Amino acid sequence: MRRPRLFHNRDFLLLWGGEALSELGSQASAVAYPLLILALTGSAAKAGVVGLAKWLPLAVFSLPAGVLADRLDRKRLMIACDAIRLLGAASIVVALALGRPAYLQVVVVAFLDGGLYITSYIAERGALRQVVAADQLQDAVATNEARTFAAGLIGPSLGGVLFATARALPFIADAWSFLCSMIAIAATRTRFQLEAGRAGRTSWRRLGAELAEGIGWLRHHPFFRTTGLLAAAGNPVYTGLYLLAILLARHHHSSAALIGVMFTIVAAFGLLGAVLAGPIRRRLSMHAIVVGEQWLLLGAVLLLLLAHNALLIGALVGIAEFPTPVGNAVVAGSRVAAAPDHLQGRVQAAASTLAMSLAWLGPLAVGLLFERTDPTATVLVVAAWTLAMALVATAAPSLREHAPR
Repeated sequence: MRRPRLFHNRDFLLLWGGEALSELGSQASAVAYPLLILALTGSAAKAGVVGLAKWLPLAVFSLPAGVLADRLDRKRLMIACDAIRLLGAASIVVALALGRPAYLQVVVVAFLDGGLYITSYIAERGALRQVVAADQLQDAVATNEARTFAAGLIGPSLGGVLFATARALPFIADAWSFLCSMIAIAATRTRFQLEAGRAGRTSWRRLGAELAEGIGWLRHHPFFRTTGLLAAAGNPVYTGLYLLAILLARHHHSSAALIGVMFTIVAAFGLLGAVLAGPIRRRLSMHAIVVGEQWLLLGAVLLLLLAHNALLIGALVGIAEFPTPVGNAVVAGSRVAAAPDHLQGRVQAAASTLAMSLAWLGPLAVGLLFERTDPTATVLVVAAWTLAMALVATAAPSLREHAPR
């Protein structure tokens, strides 16, 4: 049976809308977590640990999440993830109503939220093939990317405003968004995987060998191996930049609402990069895009030394974020085209795991550096790391000689 066009597809719209609300709530609370810890403890290092707890699960749980998404009912798995995330956000609200949440409670909730997010994200990617027609998959993925950037555009500003009004409001909004997502997913009629696929997922003996095949494919393709390692080295910079932006803005006496606006500026640059990704990749070589991304990031980080207000900080972090959608499009798109069909899931899971393997390090390192040294030293350390990445990317023969057409 032929499926309806994308925007006439009831189940796709329900799935898209539910996840849009979930991402909007998550973006609002993502700003509120470090603001809450700074308000309760005044410790940049503790705010960094919360960032660690939020990002570490993306590296630790990516491969197990892929297994769960293939072996369990994806629809029920996504609903369960939303339900547990709802309870976590609600526990923060209750603790704030009773007095103040324990620091450990915030860390645990952030850790669970990160782990359940990546599980739901991978399950949704697998479900998409059943919800929309094959010739609509690229449009559906692009629409999902636009959803993510739109949530990033609105959510941080909303979170800053809500936190400035009352500390519990961002977490109330987050809990409400998970409830809406659960209702929307439950209302879909399409099965999120083929019955034949579910029947074949009974043996766990070959699990390690199967996962190793995806990692082995990356290892034997020099361009994708190098870009994967660059992503692994670069993600701590990006995750650390978000906390660094908050700490610098607070250092220059910016309000919580203005910090929310700052992240709206960052998301606007990312959205602009996503819109311009097509024209840019048609005009520049893949090597120029990958290498240019590293040098642009270095320039933006160094200019943070001169930024003394939240809006300028947001513009600089936004400039660093601008080439990310372009780089992701050319590398991930080429990887999908190059990998054989029977390895697609494992190759993408292996690439995601490698890319996020060090993401947790950024907030932790930035928080500790900021607390034990000063803003200038913290920026210079981040810049030194970024310079090393740019030099490696420029010199790597695998990026010049093995880049796909």
